[in-house]
Amino acid sequence: MGNNENRIRSSKRNFILALILLLLTNTLMAFTLSALAKKNLREQINQRMLDVSNTAAYMLNGDELEKLTAEDKDTESYNKALDILRSFQENIELDYIYGIRQEADGSFSFTIDPAEEDPGEFGAPIVSTEALRNAANGIADVDKKAYSDEWGRFYSAYSPVFNSEGKVAGIVGVDFNADWYDGKLNNNKVISLVILMMALSVGIVLSFIILSQNRKRFSAMFKELDQLNDAAERINATLLQTSIKKLDFLPESERALLKTLANGEENKQAVHDEYAEMTSNLQSVYQKLDKYSKYIENNVYRDDLTNALNKAAYKNTIRELDEDIKNGEPKFSVAFFDLNGLDHINAHFGFEAGDELMFHSARLLKKVFGKDNIYRVIGDEFIAIMRDKGTIDMDELFQSFDYELREFNNSKKSVHELGIAKGTCSYKPDKYDNYRHVFITARERMFKDKERYYRNKQK
Repeated sequence: MGNNENRIRSSKRNFILALILLLLTNTLMAFTLSALAKKNLREQINQRMLDVSNTAAYMLNGDELEKLTAEDKDTESYNKALDILRSFQENIELDYIYGIRQEADGSFSFTIDPAEEDPGEFGAPIVSTEALRNAANGIADVDKKAYSDEWGRFYSAYSPVFNSEGKVAGIVGVDFNADWYDGKLNNNKVISLVILMMALSVGIVLSFIILSQNRKRFSAMFKELDQLNDAAERINATLLQTSIKKLDFLPESERALLKTLANGEENKQAVHDEYAEMTSNLQSVYQKLDKYSKYIENNVYRDDLTNALNKAAYKNTIRELDEDIKNGEPKFSVAFFDLNGLDHINAHFGFEAGDELMFHSARLLKKVFGKDNIYRVIGDEFIAIMRDKGTIDMDELFQSFDYELREFNNSKKSVHELGIAKGTCSYKPDKYDNYRHVFITARERMFKDKERYYRNKQK
């Protein structure tokens, strides 16, 4: 009897420890996944808002916009800008889009507002936010906190409009309803609740097993663990398919590799008793959730469509370059790339076709310039920042890129021809004061290359 009692006590103790481990593991994973998913979702929403404001700002003529006054209403320049903003108002899911001007005293006021009902009057004051002030300094940004005005409560994205001299001529503001934004961020709480409920369900089953000391109940615990494992795999598969669009364009071999990184590899080990088997199953579930958490964390600085570095990574890099410029004379070059004819592809063949071209563009750029040097900052525009590369180096890289682009188009991997305008500029300490000046020069050269491309198309 003594030995039996000791076995019972040992069994209960081991089961209790296993139960505590299970609950703690799943609770920790639930909160970890929820926090990472919320962070990733916030960046995706902010990027979508910036894509809208940046695209609208890019389409406006800065030279004309900075000269507009309230008396210019119904003039050709005014109506042209109004039609552009109105097309965004009517065709994209947003609340308001409008033009903004910074006054001499640093305050901000409306210029053009295409709203049909209760539009902002030209010259009427606008609530100043940190993101708006950043846009006035030439850096597109999104509000970190919601603000309220007479039209409602919003999060807004602001993008500068540049004139031909590269100076800020105005700002485009885009308002998104704060309730919509907050609701999107709160949706991921459902995942945490599902995982916690599963953990609690398994815990109840395990507790019943401990009390009953019944082998059937013990077997049921393993069934619950298998269900938990299956549920974790279903969550992984759902999140993977909805957040990594590039899977649609990859061959099956590379799709399998990404899924393995997210889900983890099966690693069944021989076990000698029920306790060892339970521990092995718990470790398997934990490893899958842990690997997926690390996968999400590693992709915080990666664009979900192209896997190029995203805007967050780009901001960190240019901040480092500006510090290097202040502290010495670094050697680096900037290359600016923009897809040709993407608007036509999107309009006639759908955004899926455009996404495929952007994906293939990123792959070519990473192949030539290196995967850790390519950034997708806005829409179909890519930037390569090449440290320790000068003008001669960039000429050689551009020749390699032209060759790879021709090879890609000749291979017929895409039904649509891929055209990419490009421009580059190398830092010179006696000519440029900061990174932005180098960037602007590279962008201007890209525009000239794009003009040549369309002129040749017309011939």
